[in-house]
Amino acid sequence: MKNLFTAVFIVAILASPIFALGQKNNTSWISADLGANNTWILNQNMYGNTELPYSATIGYSGELSYHHFIDKYGYSAGLGIANLGQNYEGEMAGANAKRKVNLTYLELPVMGMYNLGGKRRQTWLSVGPQFMFLLSARQDFSRTGERLIPHPELMSQGSVNVINRFKPVDIMLAFGLTNFFPIKIHDVIPYRSSEKIIWSLSLEGALGLTDINQKQFQISNTHNVYAGSHNFYLGIRVGIMSNLKEMHNAISNMFHRSEF
Repeated sequence: MKNLFTAVFIVAILASPIFALGQKNNTSWISADLGANNTWILNQNMYGNTELPYSATIGYSGELSYHHFIDKYGYSAGLGIANLGQNYEGEMAGANAKRKVNLTYLELPVMGMYNLGGKRRQTWLSVGPQFMFLLSARQDFSRTGERLIPHPELMSQGSVNVINRFKPVDIMLAFGLTNFFPIKIHDVIPYRSSEKIIWSLSLEGALGLTDINQKQFQISNTHNVYAGSHNFYLGIRVGIMSNLKEMHNAISNMFHRSEF
């Protein structure tokens, strides 16, 4: 499945010049982005033990993306790493407990885009699926007190590899608002006008559409009720983007000058 989605990403990039034939005002860009997110696991799974209060959780992400714009419309495809999960802390069976679930995914978003602003101040709305491939999963758990809990075998003290408890693939519905701003760089690199390099600031989020727990770990809570767990995040992302055509021209000019 990973190979299938990687192929879709590559085909989207290769097909963009064909899609752009006969169109006006079309540009292609490549970007590098870093993000910080408030992450959640909606409906915690305590494997039949007493649930803990949620605690603030921050995750980070990094991504390389391809963007193609035609007038007010566009699309993008990216490949990156995202740290999701949830922290918990509070009373559990008469004792204080802390639990951290740390999930690391390879992410592949494919987004449709629409410009809500004008040509000079562009604000782009993005919506689309984000395919998530689990790379690692760890649970850190600590608890004071000697009173037994219903399922201690699934809540081992310390840091434990729990990748077998989570499904290898999640599909999220991603959304965002992005503003583009010009960058003027002098005497640093050949392609230095605001139409060749820009930076972006995004507000973004995503909601997981699938239950991330493996079937054998879909265990009812202390009220004999089970609800599927879903990834969710909201955050900000900052990126720098370069116009592919101008980058190609600049590199060609540098090689041309080096021949003389």
